[in-house]
Amino acid sequence: MEQRKTKFIPTRASYKNCILVIMLTMSIYILENSPAASLIGGTLFTYVIKPLLWFGVAVFIWQMPHIKPTAKLRHKKFIYLWAFIFGVAYVLINLLAGLLGGIGKSPYSHSLLGIIKNLIYVVPLLTGGEFVRSYLVNSITKKENYFVFIMIALLMTFTSFSINKYLGLSNIEGTVQFAAEYFAPEFSHNLFATYLVYLGGPSVSIIYLGIIQGFHWLSPILPNLKWINTALIGILCPIFFLMTFNSVYSGIALKKKQKEDDDILSWIVTSIVSIAMIWFAVGVFPIYPSVIVTGSMEPEIKPGDVILVEKITGIEDINNLKVNDVIQFQRDGIFISHRIIDILNTEENGLQFKTKGDNNQSPDTEPVKSQDIRGTIKYKVSKIGWLTMLIKSDKEISIDL
Repeated sequence: MEQRKTKFIPTRASYKNCILVIMLTMSIYILENSPAASLIGGTLFTYVIKPLLWFGVAVFIWQMPHIKPTAKLRHKKFIYLWAFIFGVAYVLINLLAGLLGGIGKSPYSHSLLGIIKNLIYVVPLLTGGEFVRSYLVNSITKKENYFVFIMIALLMTFTSFSINKYLGLSNIEGTVQFAAEYFAPEFSHNLFATYLVYLGGPSVSIIYLGIIQGFHWLSPILPNLKWINTALIGILCPIFFLMTFNSVYSGIALKKKQKEDDDILSWIVTSIVSIAMIWFAVGVFPIYPSVIVTGSMEPEIKPGDVILVEKITGIEDINNLKVNDVIQFQRDGIFISHRIIDILNTEENGLQFKTKGDNNQSPDTEPVKSQDIRGTIKYKVSKIGWLTMLIKSDKEISIDL
């Protein structure tokens, strides 16, 4: 006799619990946007009260009757792997866009104390939020109900921005830009995260969002993109991830296949190496690359060559510079790499350097000030910078910060 599959029907108790969880979420949101948060004190509320509230929400949901996500236990490893892949892919796409559109220094503190404070702020919010998301989704539906997914994603997106942010939208142009640059990308991430918790529970979405937020809060460099580019990447990538993963998981669920441990290790190694290479390219390390697009230093350095520049980090490095050193300096927003031909030290102007391109007829018109020197050229790699020259051929390019 064929066994009938039991249909999942939410109970009255589960609906009551969902309402309670939503009320807790909205209470925290209202509290942090109320005068009470200011009276408590910004630092105290941000780094103590708010993390404790979200940690309490996570513990509260944890001790509630456990509701399993949809995916089979044998598929969990596969889901974790793909959540990791999509998180890393989003970071890499943003970094690659930054190489073309601009890279900037992170505004967040990266001292040990600063990193600890950022983690104290981010980890409880991320954990509590994903427990809320997972409980709501898996209490309401056990099938791919995109109306439920969208409603929960809207709730999580709405509470991601302060009330003052909404009240500050005074014109159509500002509203459209806010919606495209911030609200829509956040909604796309939340929609994909909602699908992830539907399949694998909060740990899966924590992997995906944790990688993205970890990069945002802990990376010393961040893409500095135009708002339209931020919008396109932020909206399209999560939607593409959702469509791809839906298709991939459907296939894996039917075939009952799993990835092997070697696949996970290879992805981890590849991701770490890729991020390290990008960090090197944008100048996180003491030596950074720069592409030469002019012939002022021929025949030693030709257009299309990539030079490796060792950063000048202090006055001691400046004092160690000598005649015949090739330095990179900034002038009128352009990075120039020329040779030192004389060192000037006057009481009025301090230490300055007279420079000249090897292929130029005359020295540079102005001496280089110490504060304009970025580094000394240590090595060159011939002809590998032609691709960057095709993209930006108007000046010598440094992709360092």
